[in-house]
Amino acid sequence: MTTPMRTVYAQSSDIRSRSWLQYRHDMKKKAIAELEFLPFLRQILADRHNDAALRVRKHGGDALLWFNTRGQPVTQDPDYRAGWGAGNSYLYEFQLAEESAGLQFFDFKEAKVGRKLRGQDRRPHTDREFFYVIKDLVQYAFIAPQWIAENGIASGVPAWGNRRAYRVPRAAFLTLFTSGGPDLANVLQKVDDKNYLLEFQAEFMEQETRRFARELQRVVDEEQLLSIVPRTLDGFYRVCYLLDKIGRQPDAPGVWMVYLMSFFDDAMQTIDFARYLYALDFLYFKCSYLQENERSALEKSVIQATDYIRRRVNADSGALAADPRVAPLEETRQLLFAVNLIEDLKQDAAVTWDASLPQASTIFEALPDATQTANYIRNAVRSS
Repeated sequence: MTTPMRTVYAQSSDIRSRSWLQYRHDMKKKAIAELEFLPFLRQILADRHNDAALRVRKHGGDALLWFNTRGQPVTQDPDYRAGWGAGNSYLYEFQLAEESAGLQFFDFKEAKVGRKLRGQDRRPHTDREFFYVIKDLVQYAFIAPQWIAENGIASGVPAWGNRRAYRVPRAAFLTLFTSGGPDLANVLQKVDDKNYLLEFQAEFMEQETRRFARELQRVVDEEQLLSIVPRTLDGFYRVCYLLDKIGRQPDAPGVWMVYLMSFFDDAMQTIDFARYLYALDFLYFKCSYLQENERSALEKSVIQATDYIRRRVNADSGALAADPRVAPLEETRQLLFAVNLIEDLKQDAAVTWDASLPQASTIFEALPDATQTANYIRNAVRSS
């Protein structure tokens, strides 16, 4: 069966060793920042244009999805579009610098600053601005492409493999910035917390890989049998895991997906739930087409999974734990892993197949308080 372009794209991108799951993980880092900054940008622009009804929405190739689902190249479109008044609109390119200490130049890709016309000099864009945030200074600025072209030096950037860019000297650049105050500090903290959760949950699959490696080693070292029983969730999960690792897929992933859903049990342990979501994610993204019954089954499954998680969130501690037999820290990791996959499933199904599922407005929005959950994990890791 032909592999859907969504999976091919991940395997043929700049880092070829990335799996489809790893590719989406990397793309989600960008989405976390862009989605968290959207309300902050909206408020600044509303004050700037004296329009409380001003609208800001995500724009560009990833306006609806944080990962590229159709195998198309990443676009150069700006990240946000704002609209106010009687038909006024403007584009905003978002850039976040982690730190300014030691930087002598701030770099901007030439294609983002202006358009190159055949036989003519590059012309700066006039329909957009850069919305630039410097994290360690807790400051932001709006910068016109024209200003960058006039104050920057077009040359190669060593950190980008000598790719040409406009390099703006530090002294001139920092004069444009203003303090973002507590509001900006809060957004930056939430971005940090959600990236921490993203990395923490990703360790689940590393643990699973080590577990499979130990089992395979015992087959030789201790002459133990490794059994796979397809009529159990664990056996079904093992098959999906192994197919994923060798880059293969079933001939009828949609049929397998519906069969997998019969294993769902609201009383299952969280580790089984995480494995169930992994298998569901693997099979769903191998489907080049969904039959009506498959789409309906998927919608029901995502709703079941979302409810499963909602009932296990501890609003007092931030932990995602309910089973006294399991270490709360590991149970939280397993459920965060499931949340991560459900977001991708829900978003892709709504955009690609018109599934009746609400689209996500932020990453990890299933958590009542991402900062509280991140702090719970940090404290638990320190004390373990």
